[in-house]
Amino acid sequence: MTNIFVIDDHPVFIDGLKSVFADGKDKISITGWANSAKEALPLLKRSHAKVVLLDLIMPEFTGVEFCLVIKNQFPDKKVIALTGELNPTLLYNTWINKADAILMKYCTKDELVETINAVLGGSRIIGNKVPEFYEHLRVGNKKTPKLTRREQQILNLLAKGNTRVEVGKILNSNTNAINFHCKNLFRKFNKNKLISIIEEAKREDLIP
Repeated sequence: MTNIFVIDDHPVFIDGLKSVFADGKDKISITGWANSAKEALPLLKRSHAKVVLLDLIMPEFTGVEFCLVIKNQFPDKKVIALTGELNPTLLYNTWINKADAILMKYCTKDELVETINAVLGGSRIIGNKVPEFYEHLRVGNKKTPKLTRREQQILNLLAKGNTRVEVGKILNSNTNAINFHCKNLFRKFNKNKLISIIEEAKREDLIP
């Protein structure tokens, strides 16, 4: 049986989770709960729960901040953020604060059960319909791509709407050479769409 601790400022939500797992068929049991981070901390010290289901928006001390506290003080416990929030910055900060998974509160029971089992197996999970925060994650953890002078020229011309063939003619270069540089651009930006590369290059002031 996997013991679960729930932290949420809505008692009805906690009651709902207790009801969902009451039959024990999933070998999951809600054995502890609290309505705030302040209330939860002393209880977690005595809890044998392996997984904490954590709401992100709570009064006084948010789940985003408390996630890091839990992971630092109780490194053996897995934290699954269960939230209705759509703010990518908030989700990004939760992920950076070592959350093992982020799920939407309206996820299915099957998804929740699968995620609980997955994090216990060492995986980190971003659930279905969780808004994308990968761009925040990428910018926060990777350096700005370093481009050669030729790559900058090609990207700048492509950004102006020229095709690769047209870029080759402008730079007096063959198409194979242009394609070679484009492959390097896709690799450096870790993207598979030219428009995404152009948008990021502009944000990073790599091209005008």
